Amino acid sequence: MSLSPAFGIIGILYAVFVIAVAVLAVYALILAIIFLRLRIAELKRAARAEDS
Repeated sequence: MSLSPAFGIIGILYAVFVIAVAVLAVYALILAIIFLRLRIAELKRAARAEDS
């Protein structure tokens, strides 16, 4: 039982798709972390200004 060349091409395309989705997920996670850090810093500044 041998695999046809088309299956190999589909496998490669699937691997590329999975890698692209993983890269986008990591990118979204990094953006979310950066946004949350900026938002927390902003809220701390606002809290300090409110105390004064």
